Amino acid sequence: MVKRMEPVKFNVVIVRNETEAVDEVCAALQSGVVALIDISTPHLSPPLKSACYLLGVAYISVVDNSYFYQLRISNGSNVMIEPASTQMLMVVADIVMREQLNNVAILHDETFDINNTPRRVLTNVPAQHIYIPLSRDVNETNQHIDSIIRLGIKVVFIIADRFNAQNFLTVDAKLNCPSCDGTVRLLLVTARQNTEAQKQFIDFIQQAGILHDFDMDSIKVDEALAFDLATIVTIAINDLAREAGAVFNIANLDCYNLSSGDMNRAQSHQLINLIKQSSRSGVFGPISYSSMDDLVRYELTLLISEVVFEQGTQKSKVQVANWTKAGHIQSTEASLIRADKRRKYRVVTVAGIPPFVYKNEIKNDTGNPHQNGNSQYRGYCIDLLEKIAESMNFDYDIYDTDDVGSMDEQGRWSGAIKELMDGRADIAVGPISVMAERETVIDFTVPYYDLVGLTILMRNPKVDYSLVKFLSVLDEEVWGCIIGAFLLFSVLICLFDRLSPFSYQNRRSQWNEVGEEPRIFTLKEGIWFCMMSLTPQGGGETPRALSGRLVAATWWLFGFIIIATYTANLAAFLTVSRLETPIESLDDLSKQTKVQYAPLNGSTAMTYFKRMADIEQRFYEIWKNMSLNDNLAAVDRAQLAVWDYPVSDKYTKLWDAMNKYGFPQSNEAAISRVLGEDFAFISDATFNKYQMFINCDLLEVGEEFSRKPYALAVQNGSPLLGELSNAILKLINNRTLEELKTKWWKMDKKDCPKVEDESDGISIKNIGGVFLVIVIGSALSLVTLALECYWYR
Repeated sequence: MVKRMEPVKFNVVIVRNETEAVDEVCAALQSGVVALIDISTPHLSPPLKSACYLLGVAYISVVDNSYFYQLRISNGSNVMIEPASTQMLMVVADIVMREQLNNVAILHDETFDINNTPRRVLTNVPAQHIYIPLSRDVNETNQHIDSIIRLGIKVVFIIADRFNAQNFLTVDAKLNCPSCDGTVRLLLVTARQNTEAQKQFIDFIQQAGILHDFDMDSIKVDEALAFDLATIVTIAINDLAREAGAVFNIANLDCYNLSSGDMNRAQSHQLINLIKQSSRSGVFGPISYSSMDDLVRYELTLLISEVVFEQGTQKSKVQVANWTKAGHIQSTEASLIRADKRRKYRVVTVAGIPPFVYKNEIKNDTGNPHQNGNSQYRGYCIDLLEKIAESMNFDYDIYDTDDVGSMDEQGRWSGAIKELMDGRADIAVGPISVMAERETVIDFTVPYYDLVGLTILMRNPKVDYSLVKFLSVLDEEVWGCIIGAFLLFSVLICLFDRLSPFSYQNRRSQWNEVGEEPRIFTLKEGIWFCMMSLTPQGGGETPRALSGRLVAATWWLFGFIIIATYTANLAAFLTVSRLETPIESLDDLSKQTKVQYAPLNGSTAMTYFKRMADIEQRFYEIWKNMSLNDNLAAVDRAQLAVWDYPVSDKYTKLWDAMNKYGFPQSNEAAISRVLGEDFAFISDATFNKYQMFINCDLLEVGEEFSRKPYALAVQNGSPLLGELSNAILKLINNRTLEELKTKWWKMDKKDCPKVEDESDGISIKNIGGVFLVIVIGSALSLVTLALECYWYR
């Protein structure tokens, strides 16, 4: 029993083994307690809190509850005390956000809970950061500093015990940084102390005989919090004794018999309420209960001082800002870190893939932001990067690599993906497809481009057009013989009509001038007769003599055969192209052997076909093992036998043919092969489309397959992911990406002549010569009419 204003005794239980901790605490509770103050670990807090509640003992927790929300749930007999370190770590995130830092290192000692605390130090802060344990070994420390410098990290946070931090920074009052030259600035963050409470704490330590030489420089925040908390608990217990007359120790507690908790809980509730009502001017500021957060905490004020070292020796120390949880950083300085505040990232791209990324060699440095060394980058992706950099307010250094990257048989990556994995680049920009295997090692933003698949690039078919194509049906010798026969029979008809005694020409006296005058076959009439006999109109009146009629009949028979032969050959000649089935899909490629085909060696297209063939083989093996399984019943085997081959072997055949034909080693070699041979190149639709735009001899055929979106890539777990995705979504919403697409796809497009599709019908370019006959005939008629009129006059 505690009577009025009696001193409160605190017993300490040192837990050395977490598995036996609850038993040790239960043993201490048997001697009688008023409350349990828990400053152990988050793993022990839940069982200790539950035990105290069931026993009716007041429970006071000073444990970081970041990952144990149940500790914050109040049952009336417990209260949460916020550790001072929880509040102090908030200044790190505030400094990073205020100074817009994007790449920092955090050095920490054993007082920093590396398993839990890092998850919230820079939560929702878009800054890349690494954690490095603080070493007491000078050589190891120097190695860590050199590693930080190689990574390009210019800002380092040291979260450690004061003495560990001093050991790291100073050796014989000199800055422990052999790699640092000239002037070095440090920001020192300390907690403001209350002079009066500080004196009480120092007197208590000295009078208790804990440390006789304890002074102001020896004060630690956690120890001061324990002293202030003990004072508040003592005041609350005395207040409870004053109100209730006495405070009883809850004794004979048995953790394995929890039936007595209800009778003790009323006193615990009163004590917890009095603790919540208490407040104190603590060593490091006021300490009181916050009803909003339902916990007791310090109202810390952190002082941010600038410490300047020159050649390793401290020259000055000046306070430049202060921090509170409510007001965050308050400073008259524009920047606490006197460096370029604008973030800067390393960007890797895949050059030479227009219109996404062009790489042009230039002679000198013009200060272009797209420039790196003697190379200048431009294109759709570079404009996109510029828009994002403007939106997110950062600069970047850009360089290129040979390809996007692929994984070999040993699981090793190459190209831009390897640059991200090794930490040499922060962002990868270019036509980078989102693939499942890539997502295991890097992260992708939201897509910035439509779904892009694979298509087939072939040589544009050449079509020979001719206005007099109808004349090429027969050889020149045949046309000569036909014209010769025409002239011959024209002369024969005229000659036979003149020589035959039965012709009208030789028996004109017998005509009685009734009806139309019989036809006299002069040379002109013979030519006209032979010409008209070849037309549906007919030749008109035939010769009267039998010999002349035999000549005419012979010409008719010749003309019929010639016309029939010409008509048949003309129909076949003009429709032969329509009989050739063009390649329009992957299935068409697999069904023929005339045209060779293959993707680029090592490309994603090659990986696609290889894996599809492998999947077909795996399914075949599964089916074969099932169908040949002797353990199967006869009925089950009969059911499987329905399928001769349950999986298509299309990709297996395609893959075998590709290996036979050989894979191009470069895009240039592939294009050359397409133009010079019967070869179809399988590649990304964007690449094939661009090649078709700049070369009229190329044609993209087939529907896209294996479609995947393009996106930006970042390091796995990079905080840039969310920011970049939001920036891309904004550009999509305001149609900026559509404008960029229109701009760059029209940049190099050529005006190619339209290719007539002969399979749909005969083109005017091939049959147009027939209409020339009308033009020529009409012109000759006009000329003849003019001559007739002139002759008549």
